[in-house]
Amino acid sequence: MSPSSARTALVTGATRGIGKQVALGLARRGYDVAFTGRTQHEGDAARRPEAEALPELKLVSGSLDATAAAIEALGQRAFPIAVDLLDRDQVLACGPAALDALGYVDVLCNNAIYVGPAGERLFLDTPADEIEKRLYGNVAAQLLLMQPIVRHMVERGGGVVGNVTSGAGYAKPPARIGEGGWALTYGVSKAGFHRIVAQVLVEHERDGLVMYNLQPGAVATERVMAAGDKLEFVRRHAAPVEVVGDTIAHILAAPPGDFANGGNLQVQDIAREMGTLPA
Repeated sequence: MSPSSARTALVTGATRGIGKQVALGLARRGYDVAFTGRTQHEGDAARRPEAEALPELKLVSGSLDATAAAIEALGQRAFPIAVDLLDRDQVLACGPAALDALGYVDVLCNNAIYVGPAGERLFLDTPADEIEKRLYGNVAAQLLLMQPIVRHMVERGGGVVGNVTSGAGYAKPPARIGEGGWALTYGVSKAGFHRIVAQVLVEHERDGLVMYNLQPGAVATERVMAAGDKLEFVRRHAAPVEVVGDTIAHILAAPPGDFANGGNLQVQDIAREMGTLPA
C-alpha cells in the first residue's frame, strides 16, 4: 500500500502508445502508478492470432514489464495488472486489484480500447462477433472497470477521471474506412464511451468528482507508425505520442478548476498553449 502522502493513478492500456506516455508523465509528477495491458512480456503481441490480420503488431514493442521498468526508473512504484477488455473476470478484478496495490486512487485514466482483427471493414463486411466485441470492449468493459474506482472516489470525497475520447464518437467521418475514415463499429463504440463523463457528473459532481473527455487528435503511436499506408491518413497529421501523453498527465494532475469539469479537452491545443507543440 502506498504511503498516505503519495499521489496515485490507474492508467489503462499502458503497454505502449498514449497510455504508456500518460503513465510515465504521471510518474514524473510524483504518482505511483497501477496500469493495465494485455502484453505481459516483449514479443507477446506478435504471437496473438490477430497479428495475422494486424501485421503491425509484429513490429511494435511494449509490454507491462517495460512500462513497469520505466516508471520505476523515474523513482515511482509501478503495479502492472494484466487485463484483456474482453475478459469479464479480469475487467471486474482490475479496480479492486489497483486499490489493493495503491491503497487509494487519485486519478483514473481510461485509455485502453479493443482492437480486433476484423475492425477495419465496412459495416456490411463486419462479422457479428466483431460488432459485439467492439461494443463490449469499448463501452461495457469501460463501465465495469470504472465502477469500483468511481465508487471509491465518491466515498473518499473526490478524484479525477480522464477518458481518452475520439472525434470518431461525435464527428462525421471524412470518408469511408480505408479511404481516410473509420469503421462504424469504432465510431459507435466511442460515441457511447464519450457519453460517460456527462452522465456520471450529473450523478456525482456534487461528490467531488472531476471528469474530462480528453481528445488527443491524431497521434503518432507505435502502431500508427508501423501500419504503413493503412494509417497514413492519421500519420500525416499526427503529433508525437510523448507530447500528447505528457499533456494528458499534466491535465490529470492539475488542481481542480484549471480545466472545465466535464469538458471535451483538445489535448493538442493545450500542448500548444504549454509550448510543447508548435503553434
